[in-house]
Amino acid sequence: MILNTRTVAMAAMVISGFAASGNLLAATCTATAIVYQASGEFGVNVLAGKDNYELAGEPFSITIDACTTRLPTKTGSDYSEYSGLEFRATVKSHLLTTTTMLSTDQTTFTLAVPPTGYDTIQLTGAVNLEGTTIDITASIALPLGTFNNTSIAAFPSTAIVTAKSQFTYSAGPWQASHAYVDNQEILDPSGNAQEVTTAGTSGATAPRWNETVGGTTTDGTVVWGCIGPYVVTKLAVIGNAVGTAETPPSSVKARVRLHTDAVQVITAHADGTQSVRPIEAAPLDPGASPDKMLLQFYASGVRDASAVHVQIAGQDVPVRYAGATGHFPGLDEVTVEVPRSLAGIGDADVVLTADGQTASPVRIHIQ
Repeated sequence: MILNTRTVAMAAMVISGFAASGNLLAATCTATAIVYQASGEFGVNVLAGKDNYELAGEPFSITIDACTTRLPTKTGSDYSEYSGLEFRATVKSHLLTTTTMLSTDQTTFTLAVPPTGYDTIQLTGAVNLEGTTIDITASIALPLGTFNNTSIAAFPSTAIVTAKSQFTYSAGPWQASHAYVDNQEILDPSGNAQEVTTAGTSGATAPRWNETVGGTTTDGTVVWGCIGPYVVTKLAVIGNAVGTAETPPSSVKARVRLHTDAVQVITAHADGTQSVRPIEAAPLDPGASPDKMLLQFYASGVRDASAVHVQIAGQDVPVRYAGATGHFPGLDEVTVEVPRSLAGIGDADVVLTADGQTASPVRIHIQ
C-alpha cells in the first residue's frame, strides 16, 4: 500500500541529480566559492521512525554552495551558522529505479569546531515533495582537525564518522485545500502523526483532530487516521565529505555548463501525448519509431543568452527550448530534438554553446 502512495508522490519529482561541478553560485560570488559536498549511502538499518520513502541502504549526494566572503548569521565559541544557502541533494528510493532531487534556497548551514570530539557540518531545511513540505536535517561528523576554523573554506576529501552522523526527515504540517494520497502523513499540532486512510482534498480550515491512536478525522474529502506520537526518521550516513574551492571567472558567460547527469528522453507521440524517462532507463534509438525524440538537459548560464546552439556528434541539432527550468531556482534547461540521421552512431558528445561560450561536452550513447 505504501508502495503505490510513495511511487505516486515521488514520481513527479523524479530527475537525476547534477554534480557539484554544476555550481550555480559562481555567477554571483565575486570571491572564491566553496562547494561543500557529502556523498555515499544511508545505513541499511533505520535508526528511528518509519522510512516511508525507503532511503535506507540507498545512495545520496548532498551539496551546499557558499561564498568565502559570506558572514555568519550566528556565532558561538566553537561554531558559525550561515542562513539562506542553496541546498541540493539527490537521493535514491528503493521504490524507484531513478534518483530524486531535493532543492531549497533556504538552508541553515552550521560549521562546528569543538576542542574535543568531531568537527561537524550540519544543515537543516524544508524541501517540497509533490506539494508536501518535508523537513530535513543532515549532521555530518568528521575527524577533529578537518577544519581550521568555522569560516567558509575548502577542506580535503574526508571519511564521514558514521557512528556520529545522521540524516533525518519528517512530515510537514497540514495544508489547506491540498490533494493528499493514501498513506501520506502530516504532523498535527499536538505532535501526532496523522495518516491518510482515504485520499482526497483537505478542507479550507484545519479540522478538529482525533488524537486517539486509531481514531479518524474527516477533513474535506480526506479521512485521516491517528497513528500516535510522530517519530522523525533517522538514518546513518556512510561516505565522504569535501569542500572544493571554485574561483569564479571574469564573466558569467564563461560559466555556461551542460550538466553530465539529469538527462531525460522525451518522446513526442503522434497523438499529441508525451512520455518522459531517464536516458539510463532504455537505449536511445531515434530510428526505432516514427515518434519525435527529444533530449532534455539541465544547464547553467543559458537563460540570458541570445544565441544557443547544440551539436551532437558534430551535427547541429534543433534547440526546442533554452531557459530557466521553472522548477529549481537558478537552474536552466536545454531541450533538443534528436534527428533520425543520428541513429546507430554509438557514443557521441553533446556540445552546448551559448553566446559564443562553449560548455564541456556530455557523452551519450545513441543506438
